[in-house]
Amino acid sequence: MKKELLGAAALLAVVAPGIAHADTGGSVRLTYAGADSDADKNGVIALGGVVVSDLSVDHWRVQLNGSTVDTDQYGTSYAYGQAEVHAVYDAGQFQFGGFTGISNTNGYGWWEYGVEAAMNFDRGHIALSAAGATSPYTSYDNISSYAAEGSFSLTDDLHVGATLSTTDFGNYGSGDSINSWGLNVGYNIPDTHFSVGVGYRSSDDANSTKFFGVSLVWNFGDGAAGRVMPGASALVPDAIVDQ
Repeated sequence: MKKELLGAAALLAVVAPGIAHADTGGSVRLTYAGADSDADKNGVIALGGVVVSDLSVDHWRVQLNGSTVDTDQYGTSYAYGQAEVHAVYDAGQFQFGGFTGISNTNGYGWWEYGVEAAMNFDRGHIALSAAGATSPYTSYDNISSYAAEGSFSLTDDLHVGATLSTTDFGNYGSGDSINSWGLNVGYNIPDTHFSVGVGYRSSDDANSTKFFGVSLVWNFGDGAAGRVMPGASALVPDAIVDQ
């Protein structure tokens, strides 16, 4: 599953510009987060990317995103990852979409599916998603995950955001439901294609885990700010907490 995941993410990133009509943009993000946990979780390194592109069909666009994550847990390295493809209908202020993809939670593979919606307004953006994930291991229940996120631009270069999510892992991992919230701040470095960010995320199940992270982001093309749909954005972070 890990090879499939990385291969799919690479393929989608290459194919995206070829199927696009115009207005293609995206970003690549490198993140390090330290963890303060009741369990033995010490840190996370993540590399992720997203491409958003209009299609030749009016009002429709495609989003491709993927990530690979390495964590230091219980004195060893745990691997996680995700790759998704989204079809999004842009109705102007409102956007509606569906997505599918694959996830890897420390060697266990999942097939994702879900729906999402977003609203743009002056200097801001909010989005919601409802996702499910099915394992080829029939002994595991399906996962359900719900996420909400929002951002607001204080200036042309400075923005703040918040996230809220809940994920029910059924009988996978600890078998707990994970409830999480987060805050983030981003700054676009003037006259460059780079931005930096800091973020905080708090998650609770049987144990409490808090992450504080820093990110470096490279933006390309027309960028993806205000156009990125969430997908199953909480599944991997909450799976890290659930382990």
